[in-house]
Amino acid sequence: MKKTILALIFSGSIAVTGAVQADIMTDSFTNSLETTEISQTGSLSMFDSALGTLDSLILTLSGDSISNTVMTNTASGAQSFSFESTLNFFFDVTSVNQVVPVPTFETTLASTGGFVTLASNETLDLGTQNDSGFYELMVSGAALVDFIGAAGDTFELGCNTFTGSNMTGGGGNIETAQQTQASCSADIAYTYSADIPVAEVPEPSTLWLFGASILGFAGLRKRKAS
Repeated sequence: MKKTILALIFSGSIAVTGAVQADIMTDSFTNSLETTEISQTGSLSMFDSALGTLDSLILTLSGDSISNTVMTNTASGAQSFSFESTLNFFFDVTSVNQVVPVPTFETTLASTGGFVTLASNETLDLGTQNDSGFYELMVSGAALVDFIGAAGDTFELGCNTFTGSNMTGGGGNIETAQQTQASCSADIAYTYSADIPVAEVPEPSTLWLFGASILGFAGLRKRKAS
């Protein structure tokens, strides 16, 4: 009996300690393909400070392009040349005081893969080129404050494109017909610490009264039994 009582008293002194739980909050947006050049925007959720303490975040900026390119030699004789076309994506993240490369990244629209030769009036169809690119921005420390808000708060990103090409050779006689569409998107992942409430630890005096009452109750039962 005494052993049982002591065990009860001991167990009453054990409290549930607080813990920190790592968790992730995410959001994203995806725009539709549009004919280049494009100028698009999108919004992402800010971190809800009521969830806990923000530790770090990863912001991923993405872009997709699809292009069809046909090239024709308009000269009276054969022409040799090489050609490459790219799409430069420019993202604006100044709304959260961040800086990204200019351009942020690029995708490939078309390429001859080296020098090719076309006879007079001959056409080269480079086909359909699908490509995508992205840039990952990792933020921690003091810079996180610009991403913290309340539930429902958002920040806006901007994106636009510029097409570029490089033609070597051809004598200026290569006619290029190109149709291109592109889109911008982004996603964000917040890593935070969610605080679990700490259970109250009973005061020593409370534990003593609890133990004494059990011992008194046990003595009363023993006298009755006698």
